Amino acid sequence: MSTRSNPRWPLASVRRFDIVYLQRQNPVMVAWWSAAFPGFGHLLLFKSTIGVLLTLSEVIINSLASINIAMVYSFCGNFDMAKEVLQPLWAYGYMIIYFFAIWDSYRCAIQSNKHYELALIENARFPIHLMRSTGVQFVEKKRPLAAAFCSFAFPGLGQIYNKHIWLGFYAIFWWWVYLTFSHAYEAVLAFIIGHNHEVRGILHPQWLMFMPSVIGGAVYHAYTSAIEQNRLFRILQRQYLADYYRKTASESLDFSGGYQPLWIVGTFEHSTELEQALAVLEHSGIDKSRITPVLMDTEADPAINFVDQKYDHSSNAIEIGFACATAASVIGISIGFILQWGPIIWGIILALSGFFAGYGIGLFIRPRHKRTGKPKTLPEVTVLVQYEKEEEAASIKQIFWKYKALTVGKLDHPSLLSIL
Repeated sequence: MSTRSNPRWPLASVRRFDIVYLQRQNPVMVAWWSAAFPGFGHLLLFKSTIGVLLTLSEVIINSLASINIAMVYSFCGNFDMAKEVLQPLWAYGYMIIYFFAIWDSYRCAIQSNKHYELALIENARFPIHLMRSTGVQFVEKKRPLAAAFCSFAFPGLGQIYNKHIWLGFYAIFWWWVYLTFSHAYEAVLAFIIGHNHEVRGILHPQWLMFMPSVIGGAVYHAYTSAIEQNRLFRILQRQYLADYYRKTASESLDFSGGYQPLWIVGTFEHSTELEQALAVLEHSGIDKSRITPVLMDTEADPAINFVDQKYDHSSNAIEIGFACATAASVIGISIGFILQWGPIIWGIILALSGFFAGYGIGLFIRPRHKRTGKPKTLPEVTVLVQYEKEEEAASIKQIFWKYKALTVGKLDHPSLLSIL
């Protein structure tokens, strides 16, 4: 355990406008998002400066080379028009930067995974809160699907929900740019009021083709960031419980003198409510020497569990679904310019088809040992509190239930103490 204020391999850092952290990434998935939109892979790795510069170069050089328009013509089978609109000078430079972004993000993901493992081994402590005049930043549990929905409704909102403030407003700014120059909202309005024949003429394909990758990348980033912040919260809370209660645990469980105490037992998920319950217990007069948290493993191999699991076995399948939906929607929008229902409908149809196909593939390729059915809510911390009177036991139970205990039990018979 490292208690240095300046660890060699810090796991995370809480900043004024962001929370950054190391995490285990699939290098292939990172490379895929760099292929979908150069710079996105670096943003997933919190290499923000490189990511922002690459996304800017993607927009500028792609527009100068007319890459997106050429893609539309190519997917529609009009290769002569694709050759005519493409600007060779800019296209050559674009391809060099494009493949560099893919390669560099893949390489950085491999290195980041190594640093992540070193940070876990060092197990350094760092503040969970940051209070400044600009506001309060802190690590808290998130809802991954809520984060994904926010970015789906408007890219950038999911990042703000996850407290990646600068990235969120950067995404919001560019989404307004894409909406303005693609005329997407005007096209949607024309479709809603029944003027579907006008949709193709309203949409600008060069700017429209950026949008599937942007919204897909924003949703993926928001979803995975929420999962990783939940993982980080669990790590930090386990560190706190281990540090704060370590000295008193052996004393409270020592029965060598023949005295067998009575216990109230509660099980919890890792949550802010768990710490609230412990704080209220101490405030009510129960000394911390009478409180013993037991950190539970939710997998057979605690080492693998602590490093790899995302606490939702379907998360990888959902991530693959997001990637497939993005790729499929690009094709759907392109061919929609020559099909009857138009780019909007075909983009939605193929996006949904791609998501469910990717989700199914993700479930199918999931390792067999992860296919066992388990409840979504598992006890992650068991809290034992020693009591002396029945009135005190009732008060402890009430506090546990108030702060969202999963289960609460009572050990008041000497023969039951052998299970401890």
